[in-house]
Amino acid sequence: MRIPIVIAALLYASAASAVPKEVDGVLAADAAFWRAFNQCDAAAMGRLLAADIEFYHDKTGLTEGRDKVVESLVKGPCGTPGLRVRREEVAGSVAVDPVPGHGAMVSGVHRFYAKQGNTPERLDGDARFAVVWRKTVTGWEMERVLSYAHRPAG
Repeated sequence: MRIPIVIAALLYASAASAVPKEVDGVLAADAAFWRAFNQCDAAAMGRLLAADIEFYHDKTGLTEGRDKVVESLVKGPCGTPGLRVRREEVAGSVAVDPVPGHGAMVSGVHRFYAKQGNTPERLDGDARFAVVWRKTVTGWEMERVLSYAHRPAG
């Protein structure tokens, strides 16, 4: 009777010790994507998106496929001359949850800042996000993205 409990405890401890490595990996990939977004680096963004990505946005709807998602980001936040958009996570809001046998989910709240020409950067608004990251043999890729509950600053 005690042996199965000990084995279960060891398996649980082993699985729990593997989570931080996965968390670090997915958070590094997530940070790399948003760095690329903030720099409007289409190639770097594309490398972190799954070919079959689905991006659900409460203002713009559903965008499917790597090329279309990159195009929408380049034409949208990066496409207005003189406008710079910057995204940052709200400290303490980010959670990572494993998806066993698949990858991980990263969720939280993010803020968007805008700078038009030489004007000072200003908080434009915030929203909630949830991203399903797929773990592949070559690394992490965004598979499903939800960006919702957008609201203006203030």
